[in-house]
Amino acid sequence: MKSNWMNARLALLLATLMSGAVAVGAETDRNPISDAAIDRIAEQVMQHYAVPGMAVGIIRNGKIVHASGYGVLESGKRQKVNGRTLFKIASNSKAITATALAILVDEGLLAWDDKIIDHLPEFQLYDPWVTREFTVIDMLTHRSGLAPYVGDMMLWPEPNNFTRADIVHNLRYFKPVSSFRSEYAYDNQMYIVAGELVNAVAGQSWESFVDERIFGVLGFKRCFAGQVPANEMTNLAAPHWETEGKIEVIERSRILARPITSAAAGGIRCSLDDLLTWINVQLDEGAMANGKPLISEEQHAAMWQPRTILPISDNDRERDHTHFRAYGLGWRLADVQGYLEVSHTGTLSGWNSYVSMIPDLDLGAVVLTNGSSSDARRAMMYSVIRPWLGVTDVDWIARVDEERQRDKDKRPEQGPQQLCDSCETGKVLAPLATYAGTYRDRWFGDILVVEDSDGLAISSSKSPLLTGRLLPYLGNTFIARWDDRNMDGDAWVTFSGDTPNEIDRMSMSAISDTSDFDLEEMELERVP
Repeated sequence: MKSNWMNARLALLLATLMSGAVAVGAETDRNPISDAAIDRIAEQVMQHYAVPGMAVGIIRNGKIVHASGYGVLESGKRQKVNGRTLFKIASNSKAITATALAILVDEGLLAWDDKIIDHLPEFQLYDPWVTREFTVIDMLTHRSGLAPYVGDMMLWPEPNNFTRADIVHNLRYFKPVSSFRSEYAYDNQMYIVAGELVNAVAGQSWESFVDERIFGVLGFKRCFAGQVPANEMTNLAAPHWETEGKIEVIERSRILARPITSAAAGGIRCSLDDLLTWINVQLDEGAMANGKPLISEEQHAAMWQPRTILPISDNDRERDHTHFRAYGLGWRLADVQGYLEVSHTGTLSGWNSYVSMIPDLDLGAVVLTNGSSSDARRAMMYSVIRPWLGVTDVDWIARVDEERQRDKDKRPEQGPQQLCDSCETGKVLAPLATYAGTYRDRWFGDILVVEDSDGLAISSSKSPLLTGRLLPYLGNTFIARWDDRNMDGDAWVTFSGDTPNEIDRMSMSAISDTSDFDLEEMELERVP
């Protein structure tokens, strides 16, 4: 049992002392859930949540106690998932990016409290004071003061024409929605900046640094930050979503050989086998199997130190008796059934991943799926981890469904459905030609509205997959119905001007509040 996560353990100890919570599980070398039970649950999870394939692994005291693939790489095909299958791990890439910076801190080339502008002079936020004070730790801990998921339309849908230099430059245009360091707001863009910081400090790209200094040193065979060699572009899981009861591949989200713009935030492709080695290094305080450090114990402790307080849901309290949640450097921290849990999830179109570690039990688990249901990864992870914590005889599929319904019941009633396949349409004030033109935003670029024989079409110069139709709704408001129906972001589009026939501005907003598209951040003005 490891002991050198001082700050994280201190926070947990304070929380448990104040609450009276005690650990209910008992340390044992015996797996409290059998391989047969895991196999059965995995099949149930895949069937219930329409997931074609999954990989599940558990490591305990440095030994793999379970590692299996389930289902198929691609719906309708026969090839089975195994421990070497490549998945996109999405935001579980963030801890790897933070580890790259930890290596540079160990080498004295960087300090966690360094100001970003000292290494990246082009870095600029909306507030000049925040720009000057913004540190490496701020960059990794989702406390910038910007809106959650701000700027994500520069990353997704892929592929698009935004570069990493574009992303670093465009951060200056986003207005803060809270005070600096005051609130948690998940931010992918800052991890893109983190990748560029690796490049600036190490003198080599983030991809080559991670592949060489982390994956290469650890001996990984099937884990890639940069280019995937041609001979390794096999045994690839495919991303899926369910529509009208049918499971389909999301073609735009398949694994590519080349690295993607968002790689430092969520673009690593990895196998179950290598991820089990990865979390064992984490559980060993940064030490590799040969005893040598990948990162020092000091930097490992820094990564697991609570930095930004996270909210605690009613489900967290009732399910896990949680009293403390925080974000470290690329990791989430919480007390679960009286134990410290270090974890992270990853979500992309058609991909879901989950990594969970219980350091006091020297226990870790990985769940990878090629489906769009985040509930599937939760139900599977709870099924394999919670028995080790003394929680047995729970149907986690039923429990996760119950929690999802409870959360849905708490949300205010939604307007028109997010995917407007049957939204009612109406009439607008002016002839359609009045709305046609080019509308420009400082960070997103040009959006083109064109009249054709079918009405109005909308497209983006920087995000070529963002194409669709504008359906008349009411007044000067239209519905943007995207051509790609697995992009959950149909939108209201409203035109304005001094008079109904003098349109010079366009605004956009998501139809559903569950959309990841940050349309409201755009300030679109018509180009003369």
